[in-house]
Amino acid sequence: MRNRSGRRGSPTRARAGRPFGAPSWSGNLANVAAHHAKVLLELWLAEVPVLEFQVLFRQLALSPEHQAIIEECWRARDRGRRRHTVPPKIKRKLCQLAIAHVTELRRQTILHQCNQKIERDLQRQGYSDGQIAAIMSRRVPDPLHVEPPDSEKVLEIVNRRAPPGTLRRQAKDRVSHTLPT
Repeated sequence: MRNRSGRRGSPTRARAGRPFGAPSWSGNLANVAAHHAKVLLELWLAEVPVLEFQVLFRQLALSPEHQAIIEECWRARDRGRRRHTVPPKIKRKLCQLAIAHVTELRRQTILHQCNQKIERDLQRQGYSDGQIAAIMSRRVPDPLHVEPPDSEKVLEIVNRRAPPGTLRRQAKDRVSHTLPT
């Protein structure tokens, strides 16, 4: 049996998945920033050394402003005592770091795509690879501004649900500290 679009299947059954025109998960910068923030929370809870963190998030480690936030967050950990929750102040700062990281990644992606488009156009015009390399080396990219996602929205997404296999304590695992009667 074929439906109106000529495909097999029930004519009344709705199409599975997201609707046409809806942005994908990775297209929404707030979702990507929240995902990165969750990774940062897990690294913080796992007591990853700050040097290893700086290797993973190299772009953030280069900025003095972000470097100060990283140092402050990593100094706030209590050594020797196991933590299952991230304090709200630290969580907010880690979300800021994730937003900065994702925004910079998106900016670099857009610049890379623009450069590739220019190189393709030059190839179509008949320039050799050496000439294209010389042109691209002289080119100064236009300053590009990528609008960062709202930090409150990112924090809301981070607080929704802990991922499976997390070091964070799940709500069902919390022990009530009431005295037995």
